[in-house]
Amino acid sequence: MAVPVQKAKKTKVIALVEDDPRLIEMVQAVIATISSWQLHVFPDGQEAREQLPGIGADLILLDVGLPNLDGVSLYRILRGHSQTRHIPIIVITGSYEWELHRMGLHTGLMLRKPFSVQELLFLMRALLAEEPEQAEPAQG
Repeated sequence: MAVPVQKAKKTKVIALVEDDPRLIEMVQAVIATISSWQLHVFPDGQEAREQLPGIGADLILLDVGLPNLDGVSLYRILRGHSQTRHIPIIVITGSYEWELHRMGLHTGLMLRKPFSVQELLFLMRALLAEEPEQAEPAQG
């Protein structure tokens, strides 16, 4: 008889591509309250472009205004890469939606600065919803 196996909760990996130290601090504080989440911070677009495909992120928080490689270009690169194309991306911007469309960025998930911690946490929790645990059927 097989004993149901409890699956360990997988740590969710969140990538923050942001150069504003205050916003980085705020997101770090939010992540620190949730023990099953791990944060990777990338302060510029080029560093994120090189490292993001290899970290296995479950969610990407992406600022539009970044040094070395802007967020719009990085978004397009991530959407075209086999290892990152299916990862949900929340675009963080001070721009209006029409400005993003003018730049060629058509995104569904966007947080406009300034935003509340609750708004960020709500979106993150919705996108990182954990699958319900299922016990394996006993075989006899």
